[in-house]
Amino acid sequence: MTAPVPTPAPNPRPTALGQLARAEIAFLNWRDPTHPQAGGAEAYCYEMARRFTEAGAHVTLFSARHPGSAAREFRDGIRFVRGGGTFGVYAAAARHLLRHRHAYDAVVDFQNGIPFFSPLFTPRWTADICVIHHIHQRQFDLRFHWPLNAVGRLLEKQISRRVYRGRPVVVVSPSTREGARRELGFPNPIHIVPNGAPRPAAPADARDLPPRSLTPAVAVISRLVPHKRVDLLVRAVPALRRAYPGIRVDIAGDGDELPALRALSEELGVDGAIVLHGRVSEQRKRELLARAWLTVVPSVAEGWGLTVIEANAAGTPALAYDVPGLRDAIHPGRNGWLLAQGTDLADGIAEALAGLGDDAAREAAADRCRAWAASFSWDDSAERLARVVLEEVGRVHRHRRSRRSPSDLTVLTRFTVRDADSTERVVRRSLRQTDAWSRQGNSFRLLLHGCDELRALRALRRLDVHDATVALASGRDVLVGTGRAAP
Repeated sequence: MTAPVPTPAPNPRPTALGQLARAEIAFLNWRDPTHPQAGGAEAYCYEMARRFTEAGAHVTLFSARHPGSAAREFRDGIRFVRGGGTFGVYAAAARHLLRHRHAYDAVVDFQNGIPFFSPLFTPRWTADICVIHHIHQRQFDLRFHWPLNAVGRLLEKQISRRVYRGRPVVVVSPSTREGARRELGFPNPIHIVPNGAPRPAAPADARDLPPRSLTPAVAVISRLVPHKRVDLLVRAVPALRRAYPGIRVDIAGDGDELPALRALSEELGVDGAIVLHGRVSEQRKRELLARAWLTVVPSVAEGWGLTVIEANAAGTPALAYDVPGLRDAIHPGRNGWLLAQGTDLADGIAEALAGLGDDAAREAAADRCRAWAASFSWDDSAERLARVVLEEVGRVHRHRRSRRSPSDLTVLTRFTVRDADSTERVVRRSLRQTDAWSRQGNSFRLLLHGCDELRALRALRRLDVHDATVALASGRDVLVGTGRAAP
């Protein structure tokens, strides 16, 4: 008897990262992850660069040179090039791009308040993509006096809008997209590529983590700079100690505010309840979050809130004010609490701790937090960024405009077909790189970015699909963004 010939499985969807293998790509970032003041923006840049190199791309990461760092270094598959200081890095990056004018297929320009204005220094056949974490228009006043604060606002807004005209912009959250539209006036195509989340700890590593504290404990992982407003947490501790005498607050991170926070905790007489650790290792960060009941993020605004997702991955919920970025990362009742502006922070923390007062409540919260954090991964985020890069590389090489005008709408459509393999081949060929889809058996789920329901229906007709549900996607669907259902 002849053995049956198995039906070949459809070819896996080619990844955008894989299609960028051997491409020469420059990442421009204010700092690199070894910088003493590196934070979430540096983690984002590094995690993306590492995955691009793992897929075969040749990545050069250009950043400022800090004391003790080498001008050139090859590490984790990435070529690190450093030049200039805090502000001199911009001129140094411009010189690098001009010197290597024909070297790069794409430049990913990470804007940390002020971009590198890479389109001014690259030829027209280079794809330039601008990444914005959050909008700094109001924060320039916290860091600079006039006229530097006014110059910063001009560079971030009017000058950037002109230099990056027509080029794709990547943001990390719906809040940042709204800010880029409303505050900066960017008419560009804007794509959301959120931060990833730490990989779940291996069983052996998880056994090394401490158990959840038996008494109320708060852990904060943050750069200690003015707009993070960690001083609000320190000022809340006297009232919290009256409600929870055994409370412990761990604050890990470094920055200009560290000496002032030490002095403030001593002045308030709460230095016995607060431990200011300074900069800590990744393992120590995981330990602090694992034993905490809660993390607190009193920042004036964030691009996304990477520290929220890191805490959620450890099963720890977060509390923050309802401000840009953090309102995207925190969903009340699921992974934390959002406080209205003006709410007393001590009252908000006390209420959250009361809701976590027994083991069952803490365990249920931990499960919800881990489920939300699992929606994000650096692998998925790197693939989404690679789609934007790949689409822009194709556009500049074809000398064409995008076939869709910039729109912030995203349509979610579901349908079932008889010949799923044939439909999948058409889907792969017809959709843009930045659209997303998933398939389960004969059922498809598509996220069509930058279009409304009418355009989505026309796209479905091109796929020969006539019986589909079509609706605007939710914010969660856009954040998760891989075609699968949001949690």
